[in-house]
Order: sequence, then structure tokens, then C-alpha cells
Amino acid sequence: MRAALAAITAAGLLALSACSSSGSDPSAAPTTAPWSPCDGLTPASVGRLVGAAVTEANGSVASPRCTFAPVTKGGAAYDVSYLWFDGGLDAALDAMGATGAQLKPIDVAGADAARLVVSPSKTGVLVTGFVQTGGLVQSVNAAQLPPYDEQQVVTGTKALLAELARQAPASPSG
Repeated sequence: MRAALAAITAAGLLALSACSSSGSDPSAAPTTAPWSPCDGLTPASVGRLVGAAVTEANGSVASPRCTFAPVTKGGAAYDVSYLWFDGGLDAALDAMGATGAQLKPIDVAGADAARLVVSPSKTGVLVTGFVQTGGLVQSVNAAQLPPYDEQQVVTGTKALLAELARQAPASPSG
């Protein structure tokens, strides 16, 4: 399961890592920041959602990020990414066969589809979730080292997915 989760997470990160809309010209240097899930999130709002104080790292216009790191040593970290994708989250994950099947459907208010996988081990807990609203697919990758609180990381990830769905714009321009 760990290898499959790594493949899912790697695929999700590769697909969503740039935090840019599909069809953007990577050779063009952006002059303003495109829409990002971080636009509607703050350390205070994410801290309330995940139940622990966090700091925010947004990167730069040329290299965007949307990461919330724990303030307290040993806390969970959350990384948010997105991709404008018209193919549908469920169809894309179903096409992955057994690997995609590890992501279980979950209910998220306002979402067209949402999936989650939890991988606890003695080295830490990893949680990956995806939420689709229209043509926007957003992901949350969460990790916490031992001693970890699996339920808090899962609950926090689900709450963050719900907030992402609630704030999702209808188009790439935000």
C-alpha cells in the first residue's frame, strides 16, 4: 500500500505541483500572481480548520506554493495544489485502476467529487485528498511524524477540502 500511496501522491503532486492553470505558457514570465487556493486561506483560518497553529508559505509569482507548516514541533503540515481539468476527478482516478481505487470517495459539501486516502505507518501518517468543483481539482497532502494524531490529520484535511470547495472560483481567472 505504501508504494501505491507514494505513486498516487507523486502523480498528484506532478499533476498539481505548479499551481497554475492548464494551458498556461511556462516560458512566459508572469507579471502578476494567478489565482491560487492560498488567496482565500490564512494561517488563522487554516489553523481553525486543522485544529493547530500553522504558518503559511506562498513561494513567489514564478514559483508559487501553498503550504501550511506547523508552528509547534511535531505538528502536521498541509500542502495545497490545484489543476484546471475538465475530465472529472472520478474518471481520472478510476482510470488508474487499483491505484486510483485506494482513494475512497468522501462527501464534501459543494463538491462534484472528492476522494481521500490515509496511510499510517510507524514513520508517520500521510493523508492525500482531492476535491473537484466544476473544472477545478484541488488537492491537499498532509503529513505528520510520530507521535501523530491520525484522526486530527484526517479531520483537518477533510475540513480544508471543504473550505477549498466552498471558496473555489468558477474559472481560472478567479
